[in-house]
Amino acid sequence: MSEGSPTKRMRTSDKEVDTLSKDELISKLKDAESHISDLEAKVQSSEDEEKLKQQQVEATRRENVLVMRLTGKEQEMQEYINQIQELKQAQTPSTSQLRTMLLDPAINLAFLRMKKEMDTCKDKLEQGQNELSAWKFTPDRCTILTLVTVTHLDNG
Repeated sequence: MSEGSPTKRMRTSDKEVDTLSKDELISKLKDAESHISDLEAKVQSSEDEEKLKQQQVEATRRENVLVMRLTGKEQEMQEYINQIQELKQAQTPSTSQLRTMLLDPAINLAFLRMKKEMDTCKDKLEQGQNELSAWKFTPDRCTILTLVTVTHLDNG
Protein backbone atom coordinates (compact mmCIF):
# COMPACT_ATOMS: atom_id res chain seq x y z
CA MET A 1 0.00 0.00 0.00
CA SER A 2 1.13 3.57 -0.50
CA GLU A 3 1.99 6.01 2.30
CA GLY A 4 -1.40 7.74 1.97
CA SER A 5 -3.28 4.54 2.87
CA PRO A 6 -4.70 4.16 6.34
CA THR A 7 -2.92 1.93 8.82
CA LYS A 8 -6.11 0.00 9.49
CA ARG A 9 -5.73 -3.77 9.39
CA MET A 10 -7.19 -5.38 6.31
CA ARG A 11 -9.37 -8.40 7.07
CA THR A 12 -10.89 -10.83 4.70
CA SER A 13 -13.33 -13.46 5.94
CA ASP A 14 -13.21 -17.12 4.85
CA LYS A 15 -16.44 -16.67 2.94
CA GLU A 16 -14.94 -13.75 0.95
CA VAL A 17 -11.79 -15.76 0.21
CA ASP A 18 -13.90 -18.55 -1.29
CA THR A 19 -15.78 -16.10 -3.54
CA LEU A 20 -12.79 -14.12 -4.75
CA SER A 21 -11.08 -14.98 -8.00
CA LYS A 22 -7.41 -15.87 -8.25
CA ASP A 23 -6.47 -12.39 -9.57
CA GLU A 24 -8.39 -10.68 -6.78
CA LEU A 25 -6.67 -12.88 -4.16
CA ILE A 26 -3.26 -12.08 -5.67
CA SER A 27 -4.13 -8.37 -5.64
CA LYS A 28 -5.25 -8.56 -1.96
CA LEU A 29 -2.07 -10.50 -1.10
CA LYS A 30 0.10 -7.86 -2.79
CA ASP A 31 -1.78 -5.10 -0.96
CA ALA A 32 -1.28 -6.93 2.34
CA GLU A 33 2.45 -7.43 1.66
CA SER A 34 2.80 -3.76 0.72
CA HIS A 35 1.00 -2.77 3.90
CA ILE A 36 3.28 -5.05 5.96
CA SER A 37 6.37 -3.53 4.29
CA ASP A 38 5.13 -0.03 5.10
CA LEU A 39 4.54 -0.98 8.73
CA GLU A 40 7.98 -2.60 8.98
CA ALA A 41 9.57 0.54 7.50
CA LYS A 42 7.74 2.70 10.06
CA VAL A 43 8.89 0.47 12.90
CA GLN A 44 12.48 0.49 11.57
CA SER A 45 12.49 4.27 11.13
CA SER A 46 11.15 4.78 14.66
CA GLU A 47 13.85 2.43 15.98
CA ASP A 48 16.47 4.36 14.00
CA GLU A 49 15.12 7.64 15.32
CA GLU A 50 15.29 6.28 18.86
CA LYS A 51 18.90 5.17 18.32
CA LEU A 52 19.76 8.59 16.90
CA LYS A 53 18.13 10.30 19.87
CA GLN A 54 20.13 8.10 22.26
CA GLN A 55 23.33 8.85 20.37
CA GLN A 56 22.56 12.54 20.44
CA VAL A 57 21.89 12.45 24.18
CA GLU A 58 25.16 10.56 24.75
CA ALA A 59 27.10 12.97 22.51
CA THR A 60 25.60 15.96 24.33
CA ARG A 61 26.52 14.44 27.68
CA ARG A 62 30.10 13.76 26.55
CA GLU A 63 30.35 17.27 25.12
CA ASN A 64 29.22 18.74 28.46
CA VAL A 65 31.79 16.63 30.33
CA LEU A 66 34.55 17.73 27.97
CA VAL A 67 33.50 21.39 28.22
CA MET A 68 33.61 21.13 32.02
CA ARG A 69 37.08 19.54 31.89
CA LEU A 70 38.28 22.22 29.50
CA THR A 71 36.92 24.95 31.75
CA GLY A 72 38.72 23.40 34.70
CA LYS A 73 41.99 23.22 32.77
CA GLU A 74 41.65 26.84 31.63
CA GLN A 75 41.02 27.94 35.21
CA GLU A 76 44.03 25.95 36.41
CA MET A 77 46.18 27.49 33.67
CA GLN A 78 45.03 31.00 34.67
CA GLU A 79 45.96 30.26 38.30
CA TYR A 80 49.44 29.15 37.17
CA ILE A 81 49.86 32.33 35.13
CA ASN A 82 48.89 34.41 38.17
CA GLN A 83 51.38 32.50 40.35
CA ILE A 84 54.15 33.06 37.80
CA GLN A 85 53.42 36.78 37.69
CA GLU A 86 53.45 36.97 41.49
CA LEU A 87 56.79 35.14 41.63
CA LYS A 88 58.29 37.45 39.00
CA GLN A 89 57.15 40.50 40.94
CA ALA A 90 58.55 39.07 44.17
CA GLN A 91 61.95 38.43 42.56
CA THR A 92 62.46 41.88 41.10
CA PRO A 93 62.59 44.56 43.78
CA SER A 94 61.05 47.86 42.86
CA THR A 95 63.17 50.98 42.42
CA SER A 96 61.74 52.44 45.61
CA GLN A 97 62.88 49.35 47.53
CA LEU A 98 66.38 49.68 46.06
CA ARG A 99 66.54 53.39 46.96
CA THR A 100 65.50 52.70 50.54
CA MET A 101 68.19 50.02 50.79
CA LEU A 102 70.87 52.39 49.55
CA LEU A 103 69.67 55.15 51.89
CA ASP A 104 70.12 52.82 54.85
CA PRO A 105 73.64 53.70 56.12
CA ALA A 106 74.54 50.15 57.17
CA ILE A 107 73.60 48.66 53.81
CA ASN A 108 75.26 51.52 51.94
CA LEU A 109 78.48 50.93 53.93
CA ALA A 110 78.33 47.21 53.11
CA PHE A 111 77.92 48.00 49.41
CA LEU A 112 80.87 50.42 49.48
CA ARG A 113 83.09 47.78 51.18
CA MET A 114 82.03 45.14 48.63
CA LYS A 115 82.77 47.54 45.78
CA LYS A 116 86.21 48.36 47.20
CA GLU A 117 86.96 44.64 47.65
CA MET A 118 85.83 43.92 44.07
CA ASP A 119 88.14 46.63 42.72
CA THR A 120 91.05 45.18 44.73
CA CYS A 121 90.33 41.69 43.41
CA LYS A 122 90.17 42.96 39.83
CA ASP A 123 93.54 44.68 40.23
CA LYS A 124 95.11 41.49 41.67
CA LEU A 125 93.64 39.43 38.82
CA GLU A 126 95.00 41.83 36.19
CA GLN A 127 98.44 41.84 37.85
CA GLY A 128 98.48 38.02 37.98
CA GLN A 129 97.54 37.78 34.31
CA ASN A 130 100.30 40.22 33.39
CA GLU A 131 102.88 38.18 35.33
CA LEU A 132 101.65 34.98 33.73
CA SER A 133 101.94 36.43 30.24
CA ALA A 134 105.49 37.61 31.06
CA TRP A 135 106.54 34.04 31.90
CA LYS A 136 105.11 32.48 28.75
CA PHE A 137 107.71 30.84 26.54
CA THR A 138 108.00 32.40 23.12
CA PRO A 139 110.11 30.85 20.33
CA ASP A 140 112.93 33.31 21.05
CA ARG A 141 112.96 32.43 24.76
CA CYS A 142 112.97 28.71 23.91
CA THR A 143 116.06 29.17 21.74
CA ILE A 144 117.88 31.09 24.49
CA LEU A 145 116.90 28.46 27.06
CA THR A 146 118.29 25.71 24.82
CA LEU A 147 121.61 27.58 24.38
CA VAL A 148 121.91 28.11 28.14
CA THR A 149 121.26 24.41 28.76
CA VAL A 150 123.85 23.33 26.17
CA THR A 151 126.42 25.74 27.58
CA HIS A 152 125.75 24.52 31.09
CA LEU A 153 126.25 20.89 30.01
CA ASP A 154 129.48 21.75 28.21
CA ASN A 155 130.84 23.54 31.28
CA GLY A 156 129.65 21.04 33.73
